[in-house]
Amino acid sequence: MLPENIVQLALKSRKKGLTAKEREVLDQWLLENVELQEEFHQLVECGSVVQAARLFEDIQIRDAWQNVEQKLSSRPGWKKRHLTIYWSVAATVVIMLTAGWFLFRQSPVRTEPEKVVQITPGSLKAVWVLEGGEKYELSENLGRDITNSGGATIGKDSLNTLVIQGGNSGQRSTVRVPEGGEYRVVLSDGTKVWINSGSELTFPMNFGKGERVVELKGEAYFDVTKSKEWPFIVRTCRSSVKVLGTSFNVCSYEEDALEQVTLEQGGVEVKHHDETYLLHPGEQFELDTTNEEVEVKPVNVKLYTSWIDGMFRFHNMPLDLLTVKLERWYNVHFVFSNEVCKNYRFTGAIRKDVDFNEFIRLIERTTNVKFVINQKNIIIEEK
Repeated sequence: MLPENIVQLALKSRKKGLTAKEREVLDQWLLENVELQEEFHQLVECGSVVQAARLFEDIQIRDAWQNVEQKLSSRPGWKKRHLTIYWSVAATVVIMLTAGWFLFRQSPVRTEPEKVVQITPGSLKAVWVLEGGEKYELSENLGRDITNSGGATIGKDSLNTLVIQGGNSGQRSTVRVPEGGEYRVVLSDGTKVWINSGSELTFPMNFGKGERVVELKGEAYFDVTKSKEWPFIVRTCRSSVKVLGTSFNVCSYEEDALEQVTLEQGGVEVKHHDETYLLHPGEQFELDTTNEEVEVKPVNVKLYTSWIDGMFRFHNMPLDLLTVKLERWYNVHFVFSNEVCKNYRFTGAIRKDVDFNEFIRLIERTTNVKFVINQKNIIIEEK
C-alpha cells in the first residue's frame, strides 16, 4: 500500500505540478522502496480507482466544500447538520464520477496490432584473447573449463568467474565483453574484477614483482587485493588510478563525454595529465572530456556500483544518458526524434534481468515520451 503522501505526489506528478522539494522527496522514496515502484507507476499511468477517488475526495472536495460551507453558513437559518448531509451526498457523487472516469481511462482501446520484438537482457559472456591470438568463448552456459597456457592455470569457478593462477608474468591476455554481456575475472593476485558491457580488460597472466598494472576500456568494478609493496594501477585512455587495496568503479568508455572513478572503500589516487587527485570513500572523480574540466565530489556510490549486484539505479538521470546504458546492456540502438526528449529525467531502480519491453514501458509511465520499436532500432518520441 502506498503512503498517503506518496499517492498525493503521484497524482500531482501526472499534472506536472510537483515543486522541486516534492520532486526531491519523491525521488528519494523511489530509490528506497524498489518493491513498491510498480504500484506507484501504475497509479501515475492511469490511477487506481480507489486511491484516486479517495484522494480526489480528500483534496479536491475538501477544498471546494470549504468554500461552499463558508458561503452557506453565513446565511440565516442554515444549520451545520445540513452541511453534513450535503457533504456526504456530494462526496458519494464525486467518488462515483471519479471512479467512472478512471474506468473509462482504463477501458481497452482498439489499436492496430503491434509487432513485438523479443529483446533480451544481457548475460554472462565474453571472449578471452591470449597474447598469441588464441581465443576462447566464455558464457554462463559453460561448465568448469581448465586451460594451460604459458604455464598458467586458467579455470572457471561455480559462479562462471574466470580464475587465473600462476603463469609467465611477461604474457598478457585480454577479456573482451560485448554489448549485451558482462563477466567476472579473478586475477593472479586474487583481485576481483567485474567487467561491464562493451568493455575490455588487459592484464598480465602473473603480476610477479612490482606494480600490478591493468588496462581498461569501458567500465569495470575492482575489489583489489591489498599489497603495500605492489600498488595496483588501472590505466584508461585518459588517466590512471593507483591503489594499494580498495573497492572502486571505473567508467571510461572512449565514446563517452565523461570519465568517472567512484570510490567505495579505501583510497585511490587518480592521475590526469600532470595533476593527481586523492579520493576518499564516497567520492567521485569526474572528467569532462569535452573541456578537460575535473570535479571531485561526494556521490551516492550505489548509483554507480549496483550494476555488479544485478540492479540499475538512477537518480535524476537525463534520458539520453540512460539510453546509453540500455544500449550497452540490451544491445539495441536508440534514436531521438527531437532534442527535448533527451532532457527528460528519470529516477528509479530496476533489476537488470527485466525484459526490455517492460523496462521501456516503465520509462513511458514516468516521462512524457513513447518508444517505437523497429527490430533493434528504438525511436523515442514525445507523447
